[in-house]
Amino acid sequence: MFAPEVDRWRDLPRRHHLARGAGILVGTAGIATLHYVTDASHLALHEIYNYLCYVPVIFAAYWYGAWGGIVAATLTAALFVPHIRSAWTGNAAYSASLYAQVVAFHVIGVTVGVLVGAQRRLAGRYRAAASSLERANRELRESQEHLRRADRLSALGEIAAGLAHEIKNPLASVKGAIEIITSRAKPESPEAEFAGIATKEIARLEGLVGEFLSYAGPHAPTFRLQDLHKIVTHVAALLHAQAEQKGVTVVSDCTGDIPLIPLDQERITQVVFNVVLNAIQATDGPGEVRVCESVERPWVVIDVTDQGAGIAPAHAERIFDPFFTTKPKGTGLGLAISQRIVEAHHGTIEVRPHVPRGSTFRIRLPLSGEAAGGV
Repeated sequence: MFAPEVDRWRDLPRRHHLARGAGILVGTAGIATLHYVTDASHLALHEIYNYLCYVPVIFAAYWYGAWGGIVAATLTAALFVPHIRSAWTGNAAYSASLYAQVVAFHVIGVTVGVLVGAQRRLAGRYRAAASSLERANRELRESQEHLRRADRLSALGEIAAGLAHEIKNPLASVKGAIEIITSRAKPESPEAEFAGIATKEIARLEGLVGEFLSYAGPHAPTFRLQDLHKIVTHVAALLHAQAEQKGVTVVSDCTGDIPLIPLDQERITQVVFNVVLNAIQATDGPGEVRVCESVERPWVVIDVTDQGAGIAPAHAERIFDPFFTTKPKGTGLGLAISQRIVEAHHGTIEVRPHVPRGSTFRIRLPLSGEAAGGV
């Protein structure tokens, strides 16, 4: 019953102990002094002092609970009883009432301390309940926002898939016609030049349609135990030429032993490729893109850090939205596709802007096959 109050005593700052303890001691000693210096003939004053004796006991019980009340009541009694014996020995009835007050000091100290402790425990439960309710409301709002965002992304995916399929067939026909024109055009002629331009633009459109279909298509991964470090090394090799053209060095930093984890190798390779490519494109050479792998149980973590101009806070909130891009020729689907792949692996991907330059994309994948849905 008294343990919580003892904990509260220990948790208080030292200056509070000193101030409150001094107040109780001074109050108790002061009231006792009034008893001793006031003549016994002034009975009314002694009655007032008797009631004042309860004040330090009540304050001690309020501040420190039942134990505080008992200590203050014992101190008050130790100072009060000698006065009873010396001043009121000739009045047995009045002495008995004063001894009854000594008992009342302890009863009041314990009662107030217990009630205050119960009230504080109840207030603590209310605060905990309010905090829990606030947290639940916040999580509910986040869940609702996530559902709204998922609905928007689903609708966008369906639109993208429909448009991609509608564009794909006529695009193939146009590509075939351009190939016929190219085969019949004389080299170095205007027709050959325009046909070459058309061929490049058709290739760009085919890439865009492919990204649409990739975003809208099924994302159920095929889990196999894979070496994540080999995937990172393979991506670094694939992007070596592009990085070199920009004067960027891709540094792979593996912290400790990375165990085999269940994942879809092709899809995670696509994710790492997209993120590292973005980092290279964001970094103006000479510069460095660092890819760091580590284990933070229950996750395997890949941090991709660039030395670019950084990401504005407003952009950081939308960086994974489909069709959002800050690049002049970007589609805004690379990171959106990456997020969907990582979430299908029951992982997370987030961006952490740095000040004043650079940013880090953090990819977290679960270590256990159970967390990832089984191997």
